[in-house]
Amino acid sequence: MKAVARKAMEKGDAPEAVAETILAAATDPAPKRRYAAGKMARQVSFLRRFVSASAFDKSLRKQLGLPV
Repeated sequence: MKAVARKAMEKGDAPEAVAETILAAATDPAPKRRYAAGKMARQVSFLRRFVSASAFDKSLRKQLGLPV
């Protein structure tokens, strides 16, 4: 799991992207329940909205190197 987390951190979005999202959430006059911080988070949010739960879980397991 450490190797998977390390790889994800290397491919992750810059901390500035997260900071910008936090600032937007903190200053939004009509805050949303959730904010996607960065490209990967937006992709995951999109997939969760339009892909079945089983397909999403299968994709996540594959990315994490777990048995599919």
